[in-house]
Amino acid sequence: MADDKEKSAERGYGNIYTPHAGAMIIHVQRESGLANRTIIFSQRQVRLFRAGAIVLASLIAVGAVSWVFLAAQAARVPLLTQRVAKLQHDVARVDTLQHSLNELAARFQQVQHMMGGSTTPILSTTPTPSTTSIASTTPTAASTNTAPPPPAPVATASDSAPPPELWPLPIAGTLLPSDSRALEVAVPLGTPIRAAGAGLVVEVADDSTLGKLIRISHRAGYETIYAGASEVRVAKGDHVAAGAVIALSGAAPGTLEPHLHFEMRRHGVAIDASSVIKKGPAHGDLQ
Repeated sequence: MADDKEKSAERGYGNIYTPHAGAMIIHVQRESGLANRTIIFSQRQVRLFRAGAIVLASLIAVGAVSWVFLAAQAARVPLLTQRVAKLQHDVARVDTLQHSLNELAARFQQVQHMMGGSTTPILSTTPTPSTTSIASTTPTAASTNTAPPPPAPVATASDSAPPPELWPLPIAGTLLPSDSRALEVAVPLGTPIRAAGAGLVVEVADDSTLGKLIRISHRAGYETIYAGASEVRVAKGDHVAAGAVIALSGAAPGTLEPHLHFEMRRHGVAIDASSVIKKGPAHGDLQ
């Protein structure tokens, strides 16, 4: 027995072992041999201790994995922020380019109209009306021939688009005398002015003659001009839908009553707007 005690003392302060029955006994013995204590855990307690240890280890592992995942996601935030800023910059550039393209397309259509209305270059040996008029100043045998008519314009996808055909006011109003193709419509002060069709606002200005002015570019070479507004609710570069309120009616400088000055152009040439407008309270009801 003395030898066994000495071996136990050499092994340390305690001895842990598990009996075959599944219980656990912890025997604590000091070097002096005093205050010896034995702790016995039943088989059930041992199982609960093992299950608790497994659960605690699992929670620690899950917490470590979650921390690693959250740390990786947090490290990606600056990169994603930079990408979002770059995308916003690209979107702004695309909008600017789209606006420039629309202006170039409108100018190109005006030049085409001035050159004869053809949307594609046509190579022909037949003299055009301009060359015939120049040659007619010289008395030749060919000068008595009648020049052939200019070639018909080639239809494009934009020409097939519907024109701005909505009446630009919520009421018919009173049509005032005008010395141009523009419509002068008397309406109460503050009457909403609506876009005659979907398009791009290409100009917002304060004209000395017409007052506050808005010009909208539409498809198929159409443009509409709204002048004499008291309040403008759009800005240059805005895309507006058909019927959207763009201003409130007012009066042009020097006029006596509030009215809307409404113009419509096609390829830069003024046209009769009343022949194009087909929808709205003033359709067939202009006073």
